[in-house]
Amino acid sequence: MSSALQVALFLACMSILCLVSVLIPLLILFYLQVKRIARQMDEVKSDLEEMIEDSRTMIQNISRLSTHANQQLDELDKIVGIARRWLEQADYLVEEVGSAVELPVLKALRTIKMLRKTWEFIVDALVGRSQQTDHKVNDPTGMDTVQK
Repeated sequence: MSSALQVALFLACMSILCLVSVLIPLLILFYLQVKRIARQMDEVKSDLEEMIEDSRTMIQNISRLSTHANQQLDELDKIVGIARRWLEQADYLVEEVGSAVELPVLKALRTIKMLRKTWEFIVDALVGRSQQTDHKVNDPTGMDTVQK
């Protein structure tokens, strides 16, 4: 073998040895990093599974609450419908009673008012007017006024 070939083989062996000595620690670091990432992914997966289960439970609870609220709204609509019908009947009853009572009451009030005015007229005519006379009074402004 020639010496050039021996040097080339020596250099090739040395380069392979350097390459292997650099690649082995790098591969070990890469393996450890991948192992750490896999462990974190497992933790995230378990946390996500818990969150998914909690979300499903929450959705079921919201669905039940929504159903219950809809039932209560339906019952409330029924109650409002019944109350509306009662109010319509009460309005009708008030209108009927009002129309039956209003006219006689108004006539009675008008009659009472007319009787009162008639009575005042009679009392004024008998008592008040016979005693009252017209007087002239001096006004501080210098004008004379007539007073009853």
